Amino acid sequence: MQQIFSTLKQVFGKSLFSLAMVSLIILSSLFIFVQPSIAAPISTEGRKLIQQENMDKESLEADKRSQAYEQQVKAAQDPDKVYEENLKAYHKEHPDDLITKTVQGAEKLVEKVTGKE
Repeated sequence: MQQIFSTLKQVFGKSLFSLAMVSLIILSSLFIFVQPSIAAPISTEGRKLIQQENMDKESLEADKRSQAYEQQVKAAQDPDKVYEENLKAYHKEHPDDLITKTVQGAEKLVEKVTGKE
C-alpha cells in the first residue's frame, strides 16, 4: 500500500511540475508578444513630413538611377575609353601595387618594341 502511495506521489509531483512549466512558458510568451508602445502617436503634420521625406528619397534615387543609366550608355558606346580611365584611376590609387608596376613595365617594353618611344 505504501508503495502505491509513493508511486502516486511521484506521478502527481511530475505532473504538477510539468503543468507549472507549461503555464510559465505560456505566461512568459504573453509578456513578450504584448508589449505596450512607448512611442508617441504621430500627428497629421508628422505624417505629411514623413511622406514628403519618402517622396524626396524616391526622387533622388530615381535621379541616381537615371544618371547611372546614362553613364552605362556612354560606356557602352566606347568601352575601351572607359577601361583606360578605370585603369588610370586604379594606378593612381595603388601606385605601389605589383600589378601596376608590371603593367607599366610591359607598356614600356611594348613601346620600345613598336618603336613609339
